Amino acid sequence: MRPDQFTRLDYNHCGPNGLSEGERIVLWMLRQWVTARVLGQEPGARLSREAGTLVSPRVAAAFILMMTAIEGQVRRPLCVSAPCCKGYAEDEQRLVTACGVCPASPEMAGRLLEALVVMPESVTVSARFLNMALSHEGKALPMRFDEPETPVAPVKRPTLH
Repeated sequence: MRPDQFTRLDYNHCGPNGLSEGERIVLWMLRQWVTARVLGQEPGARLSREAGTLVSPRVAAAFILMMTAIEGQVRRPLCVSAPCCKGYAEDEQRLVTACGVCPASPEMAGRLLEALVVMPESVTVSARFLNMALSHEGKALPMRFDEPETPVAPVKRPTLH
């Protein structure tokens, strides 16, 4: 059994500078999910407890729905950075960006998710629900259609698979 590196951390410590609060929450929940899998825990229970308390039960439920859809049709193991990593793995970027753009462009969200899942449509629908839940909490995801002004340099750090 590995020690839980995520004990008592909040979402403000996840990811690179320049992410919105909503993007940090999604990244934090993704890393919580993977941490639970690595530790042999039920990720849905962990997210219900952790994200339900920190953000809201609605956001936790929406994220669990999305991850269940992803895991049901994943093409390969997702590459996710270690819990406190300031970096941002490509799979994390794809997922967070897809969640942000899906209300305006489900097609673009689907293209972002194609590398991760067999049928991106169901994930796009659940990502849209997650975006709406975050918006209800005042933490809507930005729609990032173009490259960031200052590109985030890839950081070589340990990853969890």
